[in-house]
Amino acid sequence: MQHPNLFCTGDDVRRFREKMKSDPAAAERYRSAVEKVEERLAEPFITWEEANGKESLHANFCLMRSQANTLLSTLGLKYLIEGDERCAVRLKELIVHYIGFERWYARSYVVREPNPWHSDLCSTGTTLALGRIYDIIRDSLTPEERHTLAEGIFEKGIGTGLGDWALPETRIHALDSMGHNWWAVCIGESATALLALQDDLPGRDCAGMLDCADRALAAFLTYGGNRLFNKTRNFDDQGMFYEGVGYDDYGVGSLLRYLWCRERCSGRNETIRAAIPAGFCDAPLTFLYPFTKDGKTELYSLDFCDNDIWNSAYGLAKSAVLLGLASAPARAYAARCGADLWEEIAGCDFSAPGCSMEELPKTAVFSSGYALTRDTWAPDGTLFAVRSGFCWNHSHNDAGSFVIFHRGKPFFTDSGTCDYSHPLYHDYYCQDRAHSVVRVGENGRRDEELYRGTRFPGAISDSYEGEGFVFFQADSTGPMAHLCSRLYRNFFWIDSRLLVIVDDVYCHEPETVQLSFHFDGTYRREKNAVRFDNGGMTAALISHLPAMTLKEKIGRGSGKPDEDKIYLELRDDEKARTHTLIHTLELDPETRRTAFRTLKTDTADGILIIDGETEREIWYNHLADGHVMHDNSQTTLGGFDTDAYMLMITRDQRENTERAFVVCGSFLRRDGRVYLSSFAKITKEVVTKN
Repeated sequence: MQHPNLFCTGDDVRRFREKMKSDPAAAERYRSAVEKVEERLAEPFITWEEANGKESLHANFCLMRSQANTLLSTLGLKYLIEGDERCAVRLKELIVHYIGFERWYARSYVVREPNPWHSDLCSTGTTLALGRIYDIIRDSLTPEERHTLAEGIFEKGIGTGLGDWALPETRIHALDSMGHNWWAVCIGESATALLALQDDLPGRDCAGMLDCADRALAAFLTYGGNRLFNKTRNFDDQGMFYEGVGYDDYGVGSLLRYLWCRERCSGRNETIRAAIPAGFCDAPLTFLYPFTKDGKTELYSLDFCDNDIWNSAYGLAKSAVLLGLASAPARAYAARCGADLWEEIAGCDFSAPGCSMEELPKTAVFSSGYALTRDTWAPDGTLFAVRSGFCWNHSHNDAGSFVIFHRGKPFFTDSGTCDYSHPLYHDYYCQDRAHSVVRVGENGRRDEELYRGTRFPGAISDSYEGEGFVFFQADSTGPMAHLCSRLYRNFFWIDSRLLVIVDDVYCHEPETVQLSFHFDGTYRREKNAVRFDNGGMTAALISHLPAMTLKEKIGRGSGKPDEDKIYLELRDDEKARTHTLIHTLELDPETRRTAFRTLKTDTADGILIIDGETEREIWYNHLADGHVMHDNSQTTLGGFDTDAYMLMITRDQRENTERAFVVCGSFLRRDGRVYLSSFAKITKEVVTKN
């Protein structure tokens, strides 16, 4: 095999040299990338003491990965394009220096019980960087140097990485214990480095190891979970990775990068391609939110769990484009970022004429526990999202939480995450109080689920997109099963501006309940409402049923564990087994004159919403809360006979029309006329007057 070959070829390099002669912008991009070469040539290497000297999970071994990548992007680039021998010599010295270390992972792994580990994200990241460097400088090495360096990188990095994660003779990990993003990253990076070194490892079964890596990565993509060990499937039916956008990009992005390199070396790889889940490109892109900054469109990301609001999926999308796997929205997304200098040298083309991210759906529901809806894919719209899913590792105790982005900003927020080594990462960010959820009494979800997995995960148990509204039902009972047997959060998102939340809670013992609301900006109490302001963007929160006590709590913001951030807690102080809570959260309330009135019968509670010429009644049927065994839950709601769990009636006074939205009902009748009939209960909107 000719070298370099991993991320670019000799022909690619020659074309780029010619391109710089006629393209001043390309020449400037290259010049800017290598302008610090002299400084990098003199840069001292990270010492063993520096890397190993910190008592923590990774110690400081990530410094090795960082330095190797920095020198790759300067000295490696300079040698690749201009053949500067000084750079090749210094990079060879770097590899010799690092392979002289005792190990590339922290002591915390050495002493792990019952089995010590020999690799982690830092070691495999260093391995990949050195593999790429080796690929670039190989032609400058003698046969003896090639043998020494290749064997050294294999022993310290590739062998330990694949040995821990994939090879049957030595593997210590399983998808059921470490099958999250680490699996794809550690195997993908180790195997990519092996591709660069395989010509100079004649005594190793490189082909067999690469085939094993292919199977291990395919298994990651198809992993279906393990009930005994409380593990969920990695990808849901829509192709969404349960850990969210950032970890999807890190894990799947690393896997696809390996697949691209693998196919450049060995041809089409059906083992991995056949395992790639449908929708894997579009699913994470659906979580993005366009906003305007300095006249340009930028993107936020939903920051549920350990994700950050600035997470992207560019690595995943660009690799998908190169592999011919990208959808039109993914091609449009990759085109936004364009090619970096390495991709430009390789001749990668991410242009996507005629493609748009607006081809993505505005409303999406994922079986992994996410649901979201937006009014537009244009910048600065309104996005409402709910999470109620699995809890383990990067997935927090947040079943039933919600966020709202509005007019270009996050408004009602998730607390996000912080550095994992900070004490508040576990003690605050992972816990339910860091999210807009319901808690029972003074207690919350079981802390142990962060480590043992969720035996009874939350779910998006029902959803419906109707005329002028979207309905999501979050079943949050499972994670609270030690305290209650029902915890359903019913979200009616009306006209992309009014949120009606109906919480249905049935406790094991009489207890109070609390609702937390996290937000950006300030708040003030005003009569029966709480008014929020975030830079001129406003909202009003009203407790309609029951009367609740408002308390100010101190939390933390995303990435800011040492700064106080206020959130609110609304508390129903009555100790009871059954709690029905109705709240409204209205965006920009000053632009409308929305009026509310509570409704009540012997069997139901509800709310009347008057918005101009439109009236809506939303009813909750207490007979349908699951407590009746053989009798149906028939009652009268808003003039209709029905057995529905919930009913929303929308009347347009100006048009003299009426629609009814039935949630979990088998019939809807009025004055002898049948509007809905089903032998089993369904969720459906019907026209009752036109």
